[in-house]
Amino acid sequence: MERSPLETLIALREQELDLVERRFADAVARETAAEERLNAAQEEILSEQRLASSPTAGDGAVEAFSRWLPSGRQAVVEAQARCREAALDRETVRSALIAARAAMEAVRTLREERKEEERLEGLRKEQNVLDELAVRQFGRT
Repeated sequence: MERSPLETLIALREQELDLVERRFADAVARETAAEERLNAAQEEILSEQRLASSPTAGDGAVEAFSRWLPSGRQAVVEAQARCREAALDRETVRSALIAARAAMEAVRTLREERKEEERLEGLRKEQNVLDELAVRQFGRT
């Protein structure tokens, strides 16, 4: 049996939806990874600060921390930027996902409407046959 254009469209919409769902999952994973890098960079600053401020730390540890701190802060700034980019990417893909789901739902609704129209047409034909039989058999209109 040949596939109807509507069934072909549904298959295409399903493929599109699957692709966008995978892209969304990837975007969420990238965002999660970016947040983890940010947390790690922030935690590294705190850890280094604890070491430098330890009662057993010498002047060298404090000086090393003060020299390292700008690069630690830069790592945090860069991680924050990656988080913002990942969040924007996720929202962009999320919008595409919403559109793909809406398109899929529209096609499914159209298919159901067509099935209902076909069912009603079948009932009308059946009723017409019954009416014609009644006219033939009983002479009524």
